[in-house]
Amino acid sequence: MADTSIKLRTTGLRIGTALLGAIFLPCPLSQAKTEPVVAEPVPSGVSVPECMPSPQKNTKESQKDPLSEAESDQIAELRDQPVQRIKLYQKFIQQRVDAIKDLGANPKAEDRKAALRARYEEFTRLSDELQDNLDTFDEAHADIRKALKDLVPATAKWPDILKVAAPDPTYDFSRKTALDSAESTSDQAKKLYDSQLKYFTEHKDQANKNGTGPG
Repeated sequence: MADTSIKLRTTGLRIGTALLGAIFLPCPLSQAKTEPVVAEPVPSGVSVPECMPSPQKNTKESQKDPLSEAESDQIAELRDQPVQRIKLYQKFIQQRVDAIKDLGANPKAEDRKAALRARYEEFTRLSDELQDNLDTFDEAHADIRKALKDLVPATAKWPDILKVAAPDPTYDFSRKTALDSAESTSDQAKKLYDSQLKYFTEHKDQANKNGTGPG
Protein backbone atom coordinates (compact mmCIF):
# COMPACT_ATOMS: atom_id res chain seq x y z
CA MET A 1 0.00 0.00 0.00
CA ALA A 2 2.86 2.34 0.90
CA ASP A 3 4.58 1.51 -2.40
CA THR A 4 1.37 2.32 -4.27
CA SER A 5 1.07 5.71 -2.51
CA ILE A 6 4.67 6.55 -3.35
CA LYS A 7 4.11 5.68 -7.01
CA LEU A 8 0.97 7.81 -7.15
CA ARG A 9 2.75 10.79 -5.56
CA THR A 10 5.70 10.36 -7.93
CA THR A 11 3.40 10.20 -10.96
CA GLY A 12 1.52 13.27 -9.77
CA LEU A 13 4.79 15.13 -9.26
CA ARG A 14 5.90 14.35 -12.83
CA ILE A 15 2.56 15.53 -14.24
CA GLY A 16 2.67 18.71 -12.15
CA THR A 17 6.25 19.44 -13.25
CA ALA A 18 5.36 18.89 -16.87
CA LEU A 19 2.33 21.17 -16.57
CA LEU A 20 4.35 23.92 -14.93
CA GLY A 21 7.01 23.64 -17.59
CA ALA A 22 4.42 23.89 -20.35
CA ILE A 23 2.43 26.71 -18.76
CA PHE A 24 5.40 28.91 -17.98
CA LEU A 25 7.31 28.38 -21.20
CA PRO A 26 7.80 31.85 -22.68
CA CYS A 27 5.99 32.72 -25.88
CA PRO A 28 8.48 32.90 -28.77
CA LEU A 29 9.86 36.36 -29.55
CA SER A 30 10.54 37.07 -33.19
CA GLN A 31 13.72 39.03 -32.53
CA ALA A 32 15.03 37.31 -29.42
CA LYS A 33 17.84 34.78 -29.66
CA THR A 34 17.39 32.28 -26.86
CA GLU A 35 18.47 28.74 -26.28
CA PRO A 36 15.68 26.21 -26.89
CA VAL A 37 13.88 25.18 -23.73
CA VAL A 38 12.86 21.54 -23.53
CA ALA A 39 10.05 20.60 -21.19
CA GLU A 40 9.19 17.15 -20.02
CA PRO A 41 6.47 15.58 -22.14
CA VAL A 42 2.97 16.08 -20.85
CA PRO A 43 1.05 12.88 -20.21
CA SER A 44 -1.78 12.16 -22.63
CA GLY A 45 -5.15 13.49 -21.64
CA VAL A 46 -3.75 16.59 -19.95
CA SER A 47 -4.57 19.86 -21.75
CA VAL A 48 -2.00 22.65 -21.80
CA PRO A 49 -2.96 26.30 -22.38
CA GLU A 50 -1.42 27.87 -25.46
CA CYS A 51 0.67 31.03 -25.33
CA MET A 52 -1.48 34.05 -25.89
CA PRO A 53 -0.36 36.17 -28.86
CA SER A 54 0.97 39.61 -28.02
CA PRO A 55 -1.43 42.42 -28.98
CA GLN A 56 -0.26 44.21 -32.09
CA LYS A 57 -0.84 47.91 -32.49
CA ASN A 58 -2.73 48.81 -35.60
CA THR A 59 -0.13 51.11 -37.14
CA LYS A 60 -2.34 52.04 -40.08
CA GLU A 61 -5.17 53.11 -37.77
CA SER A 62 -2.87 54.98 -35.36
CA GLN A 63 -1.36 56.92 -38.25
CA LYS A 64 -4.65 57.63 -39.99
CA ASP A 65 -4.60 60.91 -41.89
CA PRO A 66 -6.89 63.42 -40.16
CA LEU A 67 -7.92 64.74 -43.58
CA SER A 68 -10.11 63.03 -46.12
CA GLU A 69 -8.64 62.15 -49.50
CA ALA A 70 -10.39 65.14 -51.07
CA GLU A 71 -9.05 67.50 -48.40
CA SER A 72 -5.52 66.12 -48.81
CA ASP A 73 -5.80 66.70 -52.55
CA GLN A 74 -6.80 70.32 -51.94
CA ILE A 75 -3.70 70.83 -49.79
CA ALA A 76 -1.46 69.18 -52.38
CA GLU A 77 -2.83 71.32 -55.22
CA LEU A 78 -1.80 74.48 -53.34
CA ARG A 79 1.80 73.40 -52.81
CA ASP A 80 3.14 76.44 -54.69
CA GLN A 81 0.48 78.85 -53.43
CA PRO A 82 1.60 79.50 -49.84
CA VAL A 83 -1.03 82.03 -48.79
CA GLN A 84 -3.95 79.88 -49.93
CA ARG A 85 -2.35 76.71 -48.57
CA ILE A 86 -1.90 78.21 -45.09
CA LYS A 87 -5.46 79.54 -45.11
CA LEU A 88 -6.73 76.07 -46.00
CA TYR A 89 -4.79 74.51 -43.13
CA GLN A 90 -6.24 77.16 -40.83
CA LYS A 91 -9.74 76.27 -42.03
CA PHE A 92 -9.29 72.55 -41.38
CA ILE A 93 -7.74 73.16 -37.95
CA GLN A 94 -10.50 75.59 -36.99
CA GLN A 95 -13.06 72.89 -37.76
CA ARG A 96 -11.42 70.68 -35.11
CA VAL A 97 -11.22 73.59 -32.66
CA ASP A 98 -14.94 74.28 -33.10
CA ALA A 99 -15.76 70.60 -32.61
CA ILE A 100 -13.71 70.49 -29.39
CA LYS A 101 -15.47 73.63 -28.16
CA ASP A 102 -18.92 72.11 -28.80
CA LEU A 103 -18.03 68.76 -27.21
CA GLY A 104 -16.42 70.44 -24.22
CA ALA A 105 -19.55 72.42 -23.50
CA ASN A 106 -21.85 69.41 -23.91
CA PRO A 107 -21.12 66.76 -21.25
CA LYS A 108 -24.04 64.62 -22.45
CA ALA A 109 -22.79 64.29 -26.04
CA GLU A 110 -22.69 60.71 -27.33
CA ASP A 111 -19.23 59.09 -27.12
CA ARG A 112 -17.98 62.47 -25.94
CA LYS A 113 -14.68 61.35 -24.43
CA ALA A 114 -13.63 59.24 -27.42
CA ALA A 115 -14.67 62.03 -29.79
CA LEU A 116 -12.68 64.61 -27.83
CA ARG A 117 -9.59 62.43 -27.89
CA ALA A 118 -9.92 61.98 -31.67
CA ARG A 119 -10.40 65.72 -32.29
CA TYR A 120 -7.44 66.61 -30.05
CA GLU A 121 -5.23 64.17 -31.95
CA GLU A 122 -6.41 65.52 -35.31
CA PHE A 123 -5.75 69.06 -34.15
CA THR A 124 -2.19 68.17 -33.15
CA ARG A 125 -1.44 66.42 -36.44
CA LEU A 126 -2.74 69.33 -38.52
CA SER A 127 -1.14 71.97 -36.31
CA ASP A 128 2.23 70.24 -36.64
CA GLU A 129 1.82 70.06 -40.41
CA LEU A 130 0.99 73.75 -40.51
CA GLN A 131 4.17 74.55 -38.57
CA ASP A 132 6.21 72.50 -41.04
CA ASN A 133 4.71 74.52 -43.88
CA LEU A 134 5.43 77.81 -42.13
CA ASP A 135 9.07 76.76 -41.66
CA THR A 136 9.44 75.75 -45.28
CA PHE A 137 7.85 78.91 -46.68
CA ASP A 138 9.92 81.07 -44.35
CA GLU A 139 13.15 79.43 -45.48
CA ALA A 140 12.14 80.11 -49.09
CA HIS A 141 11.32 83.75 -48.21
CA ALA A 142 7.82 83.26 -49.53
CA ASP A 143 5.62 86.26 -48.79
CA ILE A 144 2.89 84.86 -46.54
CA ARG A 145 2.01 88.06 -44.69
CA LYS A 146 -1.58 87.99 -45.91
CA ALA A 147 -2.11 84.53 -44.44
CA LEU A 148 -0.28 85.34 -41.22
CA LYS A 149 -2.37 88.44 -40.66
CA ASP A 150 -5.42 86.19 -40.16
CA LEU A 151 -3.54 83.26 -38.63
CA VAL A 152 -1.98 85.19 -35.73
CA PRO A 153 -5.24 86.24 -34.03
CA ALA A 154 -6.84 82.86 -34.75
CA THR A 155 -4.04 80.82 -33.19
CA ALA A 156 -4.01 83.09 -30.13
CA LYS A 157 -7.54 81.87 -29.32
CA TRP A 158 -6.87 78.15 -29.78
CA PRO A 159 -5.28 77.31 -26.39
CA ASP A 160 -8.19 78.71 -24.36
CA ILE A 161 -10.75 76.92 -26.52
CA LEU A 162 -8.91 73.61 -26.18
CA LYS A 163 -9.21 73.97 -22.39
CA VAL A 164 -13.02 74.15 -22.49
CA ALA A 165 -13.22 70.39 -21.93
CA ALA A 166 -12.21 69.58 -18.35
CA PRO A 167 -9.29 67.16 -17.90
CA ASP A 168 -10.17 63.47 -18.06
CA PRO A 169 -7.95 60.34 -18.07
CA THR A 170 -9.51 59.22 -21.36
CA TYR A 171 -8.05 62.13 -23.31
CA ASP A 172 -5.66 63.91 -20.92
CA PHE A 173 -2.52 63.04 -22.90
CA SER A 174 -4.08 64.05 -26.23
CA ARG A 175 -5.39 67.24 -24.65
CA LYS A 176 -1.98 68.23 -23.27
CA THR A 177 -0.26 67.44 -26.58
CA ALA A 178 -2.81 69.55 -28.45
CA LEU A 179 -2.33 72.46 -26.04
CA ASP A 180 1.44 72.31 -26.45
CA SER A 181 1.05 72.30 -30.23
CA ALA A 182 -1.45 75.18 -30.14
CA GLU A 183 0.85 77.36 -28.06
CA SER A 184 3.82 76.50 -30.26
CA THR A 185 1.88 77.34 -33.44
CA SER A 186 0.67 80.64 -31.97
CA ASP A 187 4.20 81.67 -30.96
CA GLN A 188 5.60 80.68 -34.34
CA ALA A 189 2.93 82.58 -36.26
CA LYS A 190 3.53 85.80 -34.27
CA LYS A 191 7.31 85.64 -34.59
CA LEU A 192 7.14 84.83 -38.28
CA TYR A 193 4.71 87.64 -38.99
CA ASP A 194 7.00 90.17 -37.28
CA SER A 195 9.98 88.73 -39.13
CA GLN A 196 8.24 88.94 -42.49
CA LEU A 197 7.10 92.51 -41.95
CA LYS A 198 10.70 93.50 -41.31
CA TYR A 199 12.17 91.38 -44.13
CA PHE A 200 9.87 92.59 -46.90
CA THR A 201 10.21 96.19 -45.76
CA GLU A 202 13.92 95.80 -46.42
CA HIS A 203 13.47 93.68 -49.58
CA LYS A 204 10.56 95.24 -51.40
CA ASP A 205 11.63 93.63 -54.68
CA GLN A 206 10.90 90.17 -53.22
CA ALA A 207 7.39 90.96 -52.03
CA ASN A 208 4.60 88.60 -53.17
CA LYS A 209 7.13 85.90 -53.98
CA ASN A 210 5.88 82.32 -53.71
CA GLY A 211 7.86 79.48 -52.24
CA THR A 212 7.12 75.76 -52.39
CA GLY A 213 5.72 74.02 -49.34
CA PRO A 214 6.27 70.45 -48.15
CA GLY A 215 4.85 67.73 -50.33
